[in-house]
Amino acid sequence: MSMYPNIANMLVKTRIARNQKARAQKHNGKGRKSQLEMIGLTVIVVIVITGLLIVTVYKFNSSPRSIQKRYINKETATNLLISMTNTNVGDCNNLTLGELLTDCGSSYPSINCFDFTSCEIANQTIEVLLNRTLMSSSWNLSFEMRIVSPFQGDISRFVNLNCGSTSKEQEQAFELLPLEAQNVLEITLTLCIDK
Repeated sequence: MSMYPNIANMLVKTRIARNQKARAQKHNGKGRKSQLEMIGLTVIVVIVITGLLIVTVYKFNSSPRSIQKRYINKETATNLLISMTNTNVGDCNNLTLGELLTDCGSSYPSINCFDFTSCEIANQTIEVLLNRTLMSSSWNLSFEMRIVSPFQGDISRFVNLNCGSTSKEQEQAFELLPLEAQNVLEITLTLCIDK
């Protein structure tokens, strides 16, 4: 009988040892998973912080003044064209400059004022307006203004201060005036600003 209790004790000890070993392996497995999860979270946090730093640096490096300046120049060109085409020309039956340009760009210009054609009056008026605005001493901007008709080709072209230079940024504005037979007169104003 003494033999059986030793075997029973050995079996119990073996079971206890196996259970302890199994618990230790389970615990070690959970520890490794926890460590991997922590490393994964750390990597994600580092990536997010790096992304935020890149966005912040990029945002502060692009100067808002240059963006504002470009917007102002674009709006200046657009508003100047709109104002010019709506300006009344008192010397020519109070017609607007847009009406004179429309007649000038048509296939058969018909408006005459004091022995001047609509093209001549329009060009004189545009020159005066440009001299008082873009070419004035307070603005003194480089620009190029072209007026093109599908019937007449280039009607007018005004240039000030070498607008074709590559050292300048260009902002363009367009104004389209309707002509007969679904054609349009295209007025393009390009402002050239030093970079």
